[in-house]
Amino acid sequence: MLVIALLVGGGPVFAQIERRELPVLQGESPPPPAHTPPQQPGYASPQPSYTPQQPGYASPQPSYTPQQPAYHPRQPAYSPQQPSYVPQQPAYAPQQPAYQPQQPAYQPRRPAYPPQQPSYAPPPQDTWRPPVQQTPYPGGGTQASGSSPLPADLWRSVSAAELETLITQAPWPSPSPALTKLIARALATNPEAAGDVKAKVGALMRAGRIEELIAVLGGAGAPNEPGAAAVYAVALLAAGRDHEACSLGLGGAAAAAWRDSLAKRAIFLIPAYCAARGGDRGGAQLALNLAHDSGVDTGLAAAALAGAKPPLPRSVDVVDYLFLKLGHAATGAGIAARATPDLLYLIARDRSAASELRVAAAERAAAVNIIDGTALAAAYGDAAPRLPKSMQSPPALRAKLFATLNGQASPKVRAESIDALLASGRDARIEIPMAQALAQVTGGFAEHAQGAGYAETGVRVAALAGDAEAAWQWTEGADPRLRSWQLLLATSDPYGQNARGALDAGVDIALQSGLPGALLQRLVTVLDALGEEVPIPLWDLAGKTPQPADGYLPETGALTNLKQAADSGDVGRTILLVAAVLGPDGPQGAHLIGLGDSLRALRRVGLDAEARRIGFEALYAHWPQHGKA
Repeated sequence: MLVIALLVGGGPVFAQIERRELPVLQGESPPPPAHTPPQQPGYASPQPSYTPQQPGYASPQPSYTPQQPAYHPRQPAYSPQQPSYVPQQPAYAPQQPAYQPQQPAYQPRRPAYPPQQPSYAPPPQDTWRPPVQQTPYPGGGTQASGSSPLPADLWRSVSAAELETLITQAPWPSPSPALTKLIARALATNPEAAGDVKAKVGALMRAGRIEELIAVLGGAGAPNEPGAAAVYAVALLAAGRDHEACSLGLGGAAAAAWRDSLAKRAIFLIPAYCAARGGDRGGAQLALNLAHDSGVDTGLAAAALAGAKPPLPRSVDVVDYLFLKLGHAATGAGIAARATPDLLYLIARDRSAASELRVAAAERAAAVNIIDGTALAAAYGDAAPRLPKSMQSPPALRAKLFATLNGQASPKVRAESIDALLASGRDARIEIPMAQALAQVTGGFAEHAQGAGYAETGVRVAALAGDAEAAWQWTEGADPRLRSWQLLLATSDPYGQNARGALDAGVDIALQSGLPGALLQRLVTVLDALGEEVPIPLWDLAGKTPQPADGYLPETGALTNLKQAADSGDVGRTILLVAAVLGPDGPQGAHLIGLGDSLRALRRVGLDAEARRIGFEALYAHWPQHGKA
C-alpha cells in the first residue's frame, strides 16, 4: 500500500494517508478543454489511403549480393535520387524511392545482413534541408533548446485560403505537447507570408498561445486594422501587460472591425476597464453606456463595478475576469471550468488570483498544452501556502503535496510523494507537465535504500522532462525491469552510444522485460522512420506478431499530400498536414502507417528534434510500467 506523507499548514506534523483515499491520488476526469476545435468529418473515415500490396518476404533470394547490400545505413530516408532499402520488398526496382505512401511504413521480415555488413553507421545525412534561419519570434527554436530552427519562408507557397483549410483540418490544439509547440512556432514565424493573418490569429487564440499571438500582432507585419489592435490588446491583458494594452487607444476604433464579436467587445469594454483600473469610475461608466448603445452586453461589467457578484456566463473571457477582479468577485474556482484558453493562460500566471482558482486553472491549462511544467510548478508553489486546510479538491491536494517536496527530509517519503504526484498527474491528463515540474526535485532519492525502489519513477520523470542523460542514468540500476526503458530512450537519441548498445541487445531486453509484440512493432516503426538502423534480430522478433491495424488513419490522399509537401520542402504545409495525418488523439493514437510517414516527413524538412520527440510520445503512452520495485 502506497503511503503519502503530506505536510499541510505549519508545523512538522505528517499525515499518513492511503493513496486510494486521496482524490489527488485516485485521479479525476477534468472538465473538457474550453475551446477544443471540433474534429473534421473528413478525418473520421476508417478507410486507409492505401493498402499494403506487398505479400511479404516469400522470395527466398534477396535482390542484393553480399558484396553490395541494397540497404546502406548512410543513405537518407528521403532521397529520390538514391533509393534506400525498403524492408517490405526485397526485390524492388532500383528506381522506386524508399518513401512510398502506398506501402506500409515497414515490414519486420527483413532479409539478414551479409556477415561483413557493419552493425552501425553514422546517422544519415539528408541531401536537402530548408535554409536554417533563427526566427525572431519567441516560438523560434535552436538545437541547443531541443527545437529545430524554422526557415523564414516556411509559408512560401501557402495562400491565405489554403492556410485556413489546413488549420481547419488539423486537430487543434493537438494533444501532443511537442506538436502543439511546433504548430504555434510555425504560425508565429513570418506570419504575413501567407497573406491575411486572421486565420493564424484565430488559431493561436483558440489554443491559448498568448506569447506567439503577441509576436504575430506586435510584429512589423501585423495588419493595420482596428480589429487586429483589439485582439492584440486582449493578448496583452492575458499576458499581464495591462499598461501596454490600455495605451493602445481603442476608443475611436470602428465597431464592425473584422466583423468579429471578440474584437467588438474588446474595442468597447477595454477602454471601460482601463478607466476603472485607473480610478476614473465616471469615464468607465460612460464607456459602458457607449458599449451598451452599440449592442455589446455590459451586464457583467456593470454589475462588477457596482460591487455586485453577477452570475457567470457560460464562457468567461479575459475582459470578464478583469472586471470581476475589479469588483472583488473573481474568487470561485468554478471560473476555471468556464474560462477561455486565453483566460486560462492569464489565471495560471496571475499571482494575485485566488489560490484554488489559480491551481485549477493552471492544471486545465497544462492539460491542453497552454502552459508547460515550469508554469505549473510556479502556480503550485505560489498558491499552496495560501490554500486552507479545508481545501480538498484534487488540484489543491496536488499543489499542497508538491509544495512539501523541497523540504522533505525523508528520502522514502519524498520518493513516494513524487510517485504519487506522477500517477495522479497521469489520471488528470497532465503527466508530461507534471514530470517537467517534478524534474527539479527528483534528484538523489534513489541514492538511498528507501527510495531506490522508485527508480522507474525517476526514469519517467527525466524522460518526460526531456533530460535524456538523467533518464539513462536511472536505467543503470540493478532492477532488470528498468532495461526496457532503454529501448524507449533510444528514440530520443537514436545515434548515441547508449542507444546503439540498447538496440544491439534489444532482443534480450524485450524478452526479459516481456514487451508485447504490438509494442515492438510500434518501436521498430518509429526507429526506422527516425533513420535508425534497427538490428535484424529485433525486426524478426517484432515480425512474429501481426502488424497492429488499429489507430487513426486519415482520409484518402492525405498521405500523398504529406509526401508531396515534404519532398517540396514546404515546411509550414508539412507541419499542419502531419497534425491532420496523426489525427485527433495525436501520435499515441495514430495508425503505424500514418505515424511512420509523419516522422519521415518532419525529418525530410529538417525538423529532426520534433520528429524524435513526437516518436517518443507515440511510444511512451503504450509503454508498460511496473511501479515500485
